[in-house]
Amino acid sequence: MPHTGNPTSAVAAKRRRRQQLPATLKKWWPWWLLLPGCLASWTRYVEEYDSIRVARCDARCGENHPDECVENCLASNYTKPGYCPEKMSMTPFEAACLIACVDDSRCPDLAKCCSHDCGITCMHPIGLDSRNDLPAVPENLQIQQQKRNLVFLTWRNGKLSGSNVSANDGDVRYLVEERHLVGPRYMESRLSSWTVCHVSTKPHATLRGRLKTGHWYQFRVAAVNANGSRGYSQPSRPFKTKEPRNPKEPQNLTLSNARLVGGKLRINLRWIKPVSDVPISFYKVFWSRFIHGPTNDSILVYHKTILKDKTCYELKNLELECQYFLQVQAVAVYGGRRLTSRKASKVFNSTDYMAYADVGRRSRRCERTQAGLHVRRMNCHCGEVKARLVWPTSNDASMYNITWQEESCSRKKSPERRKSTAWKIVQTSHYDLRQLRNDCMYSANVRSILKNGDTIGHGASIEFFATGCQDDEKRRKYLRGKITRCKTKSSRSIKQFSGLFVINK
Repeated sequence: MPHTGNPTSAVAAKRRRRQQLPATLKKWWPWWLLLPGCLASWTRYVEEYDSIRVARCDARCGENHPDECVENCLASNYTKPGYCPEKMSMTPFEAACLIACVDDSRCPDLAKCCSHDCGITCMHPIGLDSRNDLPAVPENLQIQQQKRNLVFLTWRNGKLSGSNVSANDGDVRYLVEERHLVGPRYMESRLSSWTVCHVSTKPHATLRGRLKTGHWYQFRVAAVNANGSRGYSQPSRPFKTKEPRNPKEPQNLTLSNARLVGGKLRINLRWIKPVSDVPISFYKVFWSRFIHGPTNDSILVYHKTILKDKTCYELKNLELECQYFLQVQAVAVYGGRRLTSRKASKVFNSTDYMAYADVGRRSRRCERTQAGLHVRRMNCHCGEVKARLVWPTSNDASMYNITWQEESCSRKKSPERRKSTAWKIVQTSHYDLRQLRNDCMYSANVRSILKNGDTIGHGASIEFFATGCQDDEKRRKYLRGKITRCKTKSSRSIKQFSGLFVINK
């Protein structure tokens, strides 16, 4: 007769399983549930201040502190513990001839603002071992890797050379920092910068769901109280998470902005970035045309490699009244091995291209972009297109060199023009390209110019399609009504473009 069991035995089994857990896991599990939200509240402060300074103010104000207490503590000048090193013991880097700080609060981590014969720079302090009001540096950092991407860290409070920390020095905050790299082999030179991943008031931490597959990780811990810190522990041994899986296939393949250029069809193919254990390296786009031959049917297959930061590709020179099979594949390079996704597919009949023509509304273009360079605004001005280029500001740049040229044009009756490059130097992080021809492809490049006149690298480039001036009867009537105003502005346009130099190729 089968055993049906009873509630009492089920409860007893659950109790036995709970007793098998490590004692530390049982004792502190409620605290771990609260820590993710606690760390999230730190994010707004760590973006502006270094993590040790934030931890000091957090310990100074206490667990139930108001935000105003922490903000006032961070805004006040703080003299860090320790002394500036002797001038004779400074390295050439420490004794650089510059003014890098005005007080200790402007220096990261433990560093103090120290003056010397040639300037004022941030230096690592001396004399911290003689202080009895700072917590000891944590020791013996151990990693216990659990299942389901969970890691349990433990460490021991270090021994002080002098007296113990005073009892009235407040709570201690433990900052857990991590650095990592992606790949099958560990290379210390490729590790990322140290970043805070956990905050604790106890000498242990659980990292659940924050570690990425296929990565190497290393940890270190600093103990901080209301008076400051002695610094970070020795880094833990590096360890590697489980092997990564192949990326998921790209999602939501869509077509848009279909148009005829020189009797050939162009259309934009877009997709959504898929989920991947390791970063996507690039995409492969395939398109094949089904051809009816005299004897056998055949397939012509084309392919293109797309950069990882782009999820759009413009298919060009497609034939009308043909059927195309479109595919997109995501590829992640892990060491020397390629992890490929399944191919997402879509069938497209070019006979029905008008269904994707985006008539009556403005569509997004497939733009080749780098480093945040993009076209923010595009409109019609006196029968010609005006486009605004926008790019991120560089702290090292004093000016920016912008170059642009026309690559191709869909106008049938327009005369052929020699390709020429125009350029302009500006101090702002945006510029309006004017007098662009409608329905033409343009390329632009922005390079940062340093204060000494040098340029940084090859700059950021973009390719975009100039549009916005509709060539219909209504538009022509509207332009005839504005022709007088446009003529009055022509002299201003000539004066504005007098600063441009055109280089004929």
